[in-house]
Amino acid sequence: MSRFTSHIAIVATLAIAAVAWQSTASAQVIAYDHRSTVLGDQLAGASELVRAQGSFLKDEADAAETWTRVVAAQDQIQYKRSAYRYDVQRMESELRDRKAQANRERQQAEATAEMAEAVRLYQSVQRGAGLWPVALRQTKYAGSLATVSSLLRNWSPEDPSSDVYRAALATEIGVLKNRVAADRQLDFASRVDAVKTLKQLQQLATLPATELPSQWQERQLAMK
Repeated sequence: MSRFTSHIAIVATLAIAAVAWQSTASAQVIAYDHRSTVLGDQLAGASELVRAQGSFLKDEADAAETWTRVVAAQDQIQYKRSAYRYDVQRMESELRDRKAQANRERQQAEATAEMAEAVRLYQSVQRGAGLWPVALRQTKYAGSLATVSSLLRNWSPEDPSSDVYRAALATEIGVLKNRVAADRQLDFASRVDAVKTLKQLQQLATLPATELPSQWQERQLAMK
């Protein structure tokens, strides 16, 4: 009886030991599985972090490239605007220069034409005709006109000794011009024409012959 009891006790002890060993092994497996899951999570997290950093760096590179293109486009636009402004300023400057040149040429042409008219009047007075404007042929201007005509006949730009006549001529023409300009009894067109003619003669009387070579050559040829 005692030996049977002993056998039962040994079997029970072995059974308990087996259960205990199985529990320990299960616990180790569970613990190993738990450690394996944490490491995997860490590795997965690190992998996600690397991918996120790579994506961030790519986005940064794309953004930098986009910004570079935007800056280059802005620089190109600024360059085109600067070039356009320069072209506009250059064209405006050229236009002003052309207008100024055209005005100078027009004024020179007008001055030349006026001098030519003054020379023709001078020539007509030298011949004794005197192609005076209608307003100056009125009786009230007869005395002044006779004085001017006499001075014109005695004055010659080529003769230095006739400077006294030139000075007197310039003075007499100036007085007559002021009288005509203030005469409101004359119609506007006649008054303007007379003042213009007297002004031309006054300019002629104040210029040396060296400044009017073509006109005086024309006069000399016409008188031959």
